[in-house]
Amino acid sequence: MSSIHVFLTRPAGRNGHITERLATLGLTIHELPALAIRPLPRPLVVPLPDDYDAVVFVSREAVHQYLSFLDSRGDGAPQWPLETVAATVGASSAKALRQAGFIPASCILHPSEREPSQDSEALFRILRERDLPLRRVLIVRGTQGRPWLSEALARFGARVDFLPVYERAPAEWTVAMQQSLALGLGHPQKSVFLVTSGEGVHALARGLRDLGLLGPWAQASFVVIHERIAATLQSVLDTDSGQPSPHIEVCTPDDHAIVETIHAVAQRMIRP
Repeated sequence: MSSIHVFLTRPAGRNGHITERLATLGLTIHELPALAIRPLPRPLVVPLPDDYDAVVFVSREAVHQYLSFLDSRGDGAPQWPLETVAATVGASSAKALRQAGFIPASCILHPSEREPSQDSEALFRILRERDLPLRRVLIVRGTQGRPWLSEALARFGARVDFLPVYERAPAEWTVAMQQSLALGLGHPQKSVFLVTSGEGVHALARGLRDLGLLGPWAQASFVVIHERIAATLQSVLDTDSGQPSPHIEVCTPDDHAIVETIHAVAQRMIRP
């Protein structure tokens, strides 16, 4: 199966064990970050969890940066109040909260990995089902973010503050990465791209257009972690390439599901 090329487009260092697990299945793996994550400086005044009913983290990077801010305040070991919810939209971000070691497990709230989608809508349903007091909510995120959750919380009377802790920008691809793309897209019907954000879709499209590879890219197969990303990808490819509809598979964002879905797509590619 080594003739199948898999391009993992998560930011550098974010693929975890996916690379190794896919390689053991005989696939040729290329790490091709669509976006680069750049931490922002610590603000002069760090918003404290004590001042909020809930702190919502949109990603693992948001967790790591905010907890780093708390740790750097220099007034002793960080503490987390029992009455403040630490909420995330995904299980991997919740794992980062647990690993911090000082946030009570009873405070951590997130959609289950068994949920059809791990997103803002799923988290909001859980917050409403728990009937939690949500007068003040802090959302820790990048410089840009989807507004759905903040708008939903505001409709229920919450005052929502934002704390940007990182920015995302299109990643710069090395010569080796560009060569891998040219190699894989020389036979696009045997290339699979993992895409994990709508912003990543647009960054990939810009980079591939610059390399003259947008047309072959539309003939590849894709694995995405949300229907919304699939819709964005479909729109970009329809607009930019004029090619037939691409093959897109949607799976949950946990590593096991991603590996299984990519493997299933690859197996279909090699069947006669």
